[in-house]
Amino acid sequence: GHITVVKDGALCGCGQRGCVEAYFSTNGLLGRYFDLTNKKLENAKEFFELVSQNDKNANQILELGISVFAEGIRNVIHLVNPDKIVFVGGLTASYDLFGKSLEEKVNQIIFPVLASYVKFAVGKSVAGSFGAATLAFQHFEP
Repeated sequence: GHITVVKDGALCGCGQRGCVEAYFSTNGLLGRYFDLTNKKLENAKEFFELVSQNDKNANQILELGISVFAEGIRNVIHLVNPDKIVFVGGLTASYDLFGKSLEEKVNQIIFPVLASYVKFAVGKSVAGSFGAATLAFQHFEP
């Protein structure tokens, strides 16, 4: 989430600008929607309801988020060369509304040979647990 993809882009919760998370996370999608419409949404469910209703602004923000996220995934694939990418987190509950588009975008921008074997999967919503564990270990002194 904290790979910079958009130079001098939107402010991220980490304090940097242009991180994937600033465009493709609950806060990122809601923040970019607010930037565009000046309307505050309460949660991702409300945002994805607008996407389901074919709201022009929500779809525009989702497409931007998909493009930014795809670039971040591209960087990881080219750096690590994995055979599988597993998506976790709360947004995966709406994967049916963006997953196919995301996977297609990634496959369009990675090296063609990699697109033939990199697979995508959806895991459970455990990202928050990893973040909490990271915070706990930051203050751990052996």
